[in-house]
Amino acid sequence: MRIKIIVASTIIVGCMGLAHIRIPSAKARANTDDLPMKDTSGALIEFSVRPPVCPDDMVEVEGDYCPQVEETCLQWVDASGRTTTDKALTGSEVGRCGAFKQPTRCLSRSLVHKRYCIDRYEHAEPGEKPSSWLTWYDAKRIAEGENKRLCTQSEWTFACEGPEMQPYPYGDGYHRDPTACNFDNAVPDGLDVFRATSHDSKEAKILDGMLTIGGTRSRCVSPFGVHDQVGNIDEWVINEGGHPYVSGLMGGHVFGVRSRCRPITIAHAPSFSWYETGARSCKDVVE
Repeated sequence: MRIKIIVASTIIVGCMGLAHIRIPSAKARANTDDLPMKDTSGALIEFSVRPPVCPDDMVEVEGDYCPQVEETCLQWVDASGRTTTDKALTGSEVGRCGAFKQPTRCLSRSLVHKRYCIDRYEHAEPGEKPSSWLTWYDAKRIAEGENKRLCTQSEWTFACEGPEMQPYPYGDGYHRDPTACNFDNAVPDGLDVFRATSHDSKEAKILDGMLTIGGTRSRCVSPFGVHDQVGNIDEWVINEGGHPYVSGLMGGHVFGVRSRCRPITIAHAPSFSWYETGARSCKDVVE
């Protein structure tokens, strides 16, 4: 359904790409239940509203994506958030960057326009914490069962960092904040995560207990409105590089790993599963 607003003199207003309104003055008033109509000046008023193109549980993402960026860490921090120069605590995989240089620099000669839908929250049973111990194949099966598909690495990244290429999806996007999302937690006393060898093991149940229900961390939301992409649980994506596997994991989990938008773990085969492996789906826009 498309309804147009047309008036004499105009101010054009756009809202998230869902509506375009032309308003001549404060005198103009519209009633969508009785269109078209005229205000006291005689201007014809109509609405132009585009129906949602994504399901209710998904967010529409549209914009120009930079394939290659330069992110410069200005301050590395340890597990307690204190500045550190310990080489063992820095690096793209295990390092916690406390502050990045602003703004992120795009190194690509051209941008890639993207438009798609992505799950608002990590995959979970209704009212439950995110599903864990999923293989890449499990994530693919879940997505296809909901008439969706796995997200590509770049789709997941763009939904997380937004058009400004922010390293972190929350706050100003350039400062690490474990109070915003569920990561950088201490390992519970006496817990050996390597003893979590199955989903029903005692250790696995403790680790599942550290997860939070989607949306609980209200500040852990990307510029596009996608929740909990960093921390909580790693999410399977399609590794667009294709090597060594088609599978990749993004976002990090409850402990102190990368927990930001760009890095991807490609060391695990699609059959791999552990306490840290979960899912989120994407879907093509259909109008």
